[in-house]
Amino acid sequence: MEHPTTTTVAAPPRGWITGLCNCSGRRAPRRPRCSCLSIDNVPVHTPDLAIYSQEEVLAGGGTPSWDSPDIITNDWGPFRLKPEATVKIRNLSPDTPAINALVNYYVAPFGIGTRRQLAVSRKVNVPAAAEITLTFPLDQATLKGDPRVGVFIEIEHPKDDNVLNNRGGQVHDGAYTSEAGRKHSIQIPVLNDSNFTREIKLGVFPTDVLATVTPSTHVFAPHEQIVATLHLEVPGFLSGTPASPIERGVTVAGRLAGGELVGGVTRLLRIDN
Repeated sequence: MEHPTTTTVAAPPRGWITGLCNCSGRRAPRRPRCSCLSIDNVPVHTPDLAIYSQEEVLAGGGTPSWDSPDIITNDWGPFRLKPEATVKIRNLSPDTPAINALVNYYVAPFGIGTRRQLAVSRKVNVPAAAEITLTFPLDQATLKGDPRVGVFIEIEHPKDDNVLNNRGGQVHDGAYTSEAGRKHSIQIPVLNDSNFTREIKLGVFPTDVLATVTPSTHVFAPHEQIVATLHLEVPGFLSGTPASPIERGVTVAGRLAGGELVGGVTRLLRIDN
């Protein structure tokens, strides 16, 4: 007598997906609308907009300058404001453009922690691995006032995850030593633009120019402003000429007791004697 033929069906290999949503190996009662597929470590490409950022330099253990290489506001001889500020914006992503990035341009009085006012916001596109230059005209009241001014840039983009390099400022003052003297002082307004009492500590970053700031710390009442004094003395071994001046920068930063940055100022010196 012939016996019925038995057909053995091999089980699918482990990890082989049979097209079932529940991936259980049991046939679904109807055609599934999804499949069990897991893809890990897929790179996500995003833009990385950037400007010279004092916060980023500090976070990396470096010495920041408020003479930003990406924000130009002044001419020399004498130190005076240009009719417009020039700002460079970079996209550090090698493959992803930044579309409709928002560049916010703020102005503030010269000083540390002084109140910023939004002057204009501008939407821009920055190609991958590229740089653009923007200009922002200065108003007549600013041009006729103190040639020392604060300019701040904040960049916004919803896909930019690295926001530490999206903020930067230009707050500086400058003089030739033949005009100001090799030993002189400048005044720096310091404001606690807050509703709370706060202690602000002022410090000078190391430099070969002899520099101290007084006071070095102050407990501010809400919205209190004081004037600190930066004392400068150029040592004898730094000697330049009008045709070949030596350039130095002295930077003062204000921080809260917990280390949070309030702001900073850089005094530029062109040593020409």
